[in-house]
This record gives sequence, C-alpha cells and structure tokens, in this order.
Amino acid sequence: MKKFLFVSLIVFALAALMPQPAAAGFGLKGGLALSKLHFAGETEVPSLTDLKAPVGGIFWSFNLGLFTIQPEAMYVRMGARMEEGADWMEDRIDYIQIPVLVKLNILPGPISPNVYGGGYYSFLLSAKGVASIGGVESSTDIKDQLESKDYGALVGAGVDFKLAAIKITVEGRYNIGMANIAKDAEPGFSVKNESWMFLVGLSF
Repeated sequence: MKKFLFVSLIVFALAALMPQPAAAGFGLKGGLALSKLHFAGETEVPSLTDLKAPVGGIFWSFNLGLFTIQPEAMYVRMGARMEEGADWMEDRIDYIQIPVLVKLNILPGPISPNVYGGGYYSFLLSAKGVASIGGVESSTDIKDQLESKDYGALVGAGVDFKLAAIKITVEGRYNIGMANIAKDAEPGFSVKNESWMFLVGLSF
C-alpha cells in the first residue's frame, strides 16, 4: 500500500508539471506481457522461453499537438520460463512500473498512428520461483535474491481511434532493463529484465 501511494504521488506530481494548455486525458490499459531474463557473465546460459502474463494499469496523457506526454502506473510481471519435456520452471517477478512516455503523433485525426519512447522505474512487489517436476508443483520465495528496484528504457508504436466520447488505443512496446536485478552479484555477472507488451487502452 505504501508503494502504491508513493507511485500515485509521483504520477500526480508529473501531471501538475504539465503545461496548463495541454489537453489532458485519463485512461486504463491492459494486455499481455512476454518476458525473459537476460543473463551475462555465465559460461552456461539457461535456454529460456517467454513467460506470458497479464499486464495492466492506469495512465494520464497530455496532448501538446504533435507530441503527447504520458506517465503511467502499471502492474507488470517480469521473469522467464524454462521447459524440459513436461517439466517446467518459472521465475515470476512482480513490479509496479512507472513509465513516462513521449509520443510523436504522426497523423493527428480520428485515426492517429504514433511512435514513442521513454524510460521506466519499477518497484519490486514479490518474486517467486515456481516449478512443476513430474507433475508436482512447488513454489519458493526468491524476493531476497533480487534488488528492490529496476529501471530501463522502452520504445513502442500504436494507433489511437478517437470516438465520440472515448479513445481506444492499440499498441505494442519493447522494454529493456538496464539495472542488474541480481542482489550481491559477483563481478561481471548480471541479470536484466526484458519484455514485449501488447496493450489495449481506453481513455476519456
């Protein structure tokens, strides 16, 4: 709860700093995240597949004409999945992520494509290692093995469909983590988040 309140204060502070003439909007978005972990510094890197998980949250948009500034507060699950026959293991790492996007509105109008970039900062909520071996599932708390914060960059593209009273957005983005999330890592060893997200948003 404290983290959520802190996140809300950050987003409202960003909103207060926006130029007053900007056309402001508020909305909800959700979709699917395909996440992996990027390992460096190991001679044997595990063969990983995408971890599929829902993602969702709220956003504020401030339209400045050609550009839109958009802070968000999102629940995201990062991590990775490893499979061996019928057995599998997953690292499920849950964050509150705060992206701030700068969107270029390519063709303003009722159907408006856009591209964007920005950065994000994340607060760790929980982390579990979940495995199914021989049909028996087990779970281990791994939060103490990970740093409590993450940060990175993102790029994406989307299309806005402006209707009478609402706007529908369809978008895809790529997140690349820049922080080593492994706590007390040996020199030269790192674990970083990366993910693709496919989102649908509704704003007012």
